[in-house]
Amino acid sequence: MPHLPPEWAAHLESGVSHRLGGVHADGQPEICRGLAAQALPDGRIEVLLAASSSDRLLDAVRESGRIAYVAARPTTNRSLHVKGVDAELITVRADHEPLFLRCRDNFIAEIEPFGFSRDFAMSIWYGVELSALAGLRFTPCGAWDQTPGPGAGVPLELVP
Repeated sequence: MPHLPPEWAAHLESGVSHRLGGVHADGQPEICRGLAAQALPDGRIEVLLAASSSDRLLDAVRESGRIAYVAARPTTNRSLHVKGVDAELITVRADHEPLFLRCRDNFIAEIEPFGFSRDFAMSIWYGVELSALAGLRFTPCGAWDQTPGPGAGVPLELVP
């Protein structure tokens, strides 16, 4: 199964902003914000989202299985773009809580230098209980370094 290169796998939990896009069977696009993500040992990627704000994206994934995921670090603009065609909904379990908390704390540390407080981040993004999260899992079929600059858009070689 294809894997992200290790430095990009680590990027998913490094304080990045998570964005997801999907498409319905009829081609209608949907987008939403994710809250946490990880690269699994088998190469698949799991993303956690607030269920209350992602219902249309989740419907699109149920219909098509297609997903586009972007993980961008606010302080450096280092950005990863990954696509998958086998996305599936997963149940968020108690063992996802450390991932959720780690990604939350890392993201808040990233945005605090820009004047965004922990209270602000909690009030608009991370003030959700684990039971109010939805999850997606997919296999990367393509990945790109989307960091602004002359190398933006360069495909990443997925490792076996």
